[in-house]
Amino acid sequence: MRKLCAWNVLFSIRSSASSRNHAILFVMASLSFLTESLAGESMSLDKDKTIFGRHQSCDRRLPGKTVSREHFAIEFNNGKFFLVDLESVNGTFANGERVSWLELKDGDTIQAGPFVMRFQEDQKAALPDDSPSAARLLEGSTTGATEPLSFKAEHEKLYPRQYLEGIEHFNSRRYFDAHEVWEEIWLHATHNTKLFYQMLIQAAVGLHHRQRGNVRGALGMYQNVVTKLQSLPAIYMSINLVEFAQQFTSFFADLVENESDVPGITDKSWPTINLCDAAAERGDDRTQWE
Repeated sequence: MRKLCAWNVLFSIRSSASSRNHAILFVMASLSFLTESLAGESMSLDKDKTIFGRHQSCDRRLPGKTVSREHFAIEFNNGKFFLVDLESVNGTFANGERVSWLELKDGDTIQAGPFVMRFQEDQKAALPDDSPSAARLLEGSTTGATEPLSFKAEHEKLYPRQYLEGIEHFNSRRYFDAHEVWEEIWLHATHNTKLFYQMLIQAAVGLHHRQRGNVRGALGMYQNVVTKLQSLPAIYMSINLVEFAQQFTSFFADLVENESDVPGITDKSWPTINLCDAAAERGDDRTQWE
């Protein structure tokens, strides 16, 4: 994973493009240790994914009997830092509560086994996205994601804005953003619609884990998605779920078959969501597996 140029010895610049304000946000962050034996030590979060654990291959080794081989990771995505538990045996804690996934805020404490750390977001700066400095810093960092969808008028009238916005994020491989947007409407949904949103959210989280190299997390979400798809109609909210299921299972096939080998990202097409005409949904209440 490419490191961007550092502002000083300890910290590296992180970046995220914002299409709304036409600026690039640069964030510097670090982790300081509070555990007595390591008090005073700090480290920069200068990678897209920094892994902590007992094994020597980790970016930061935490030698302790209650620390898993790969215990947790701190990931940088779209201008934000996230704490991700790597299915550790004894859990990862943020501000005293066990978590699996959490957006980090300045001052949050993290604990793994006997090790306690504090997350520090040291500085933010915004540069115009057409400035020479932003161009130099972002050189080579494009993802190759697809362009946003343009929705038909019938879809914009029928469905919540967040639903369509989430689809745009999903198809552009901004999976965490898709997950966040869909959670806003999942909370207020009921019955099949709630199950449908849960499936979409878990699909986005699973693909995010796959994108970041968290194989165990990706497989866990994959199983949840497949289970929920079996209970949903063949077409729901203008998505052909039979087609989506085929895309999703095909994309994960190598990972499911070769879990122990941890295959890398393939050249396969990432799953996408295409909306069909709303009329195609009417009268088709079959489950997709019938």
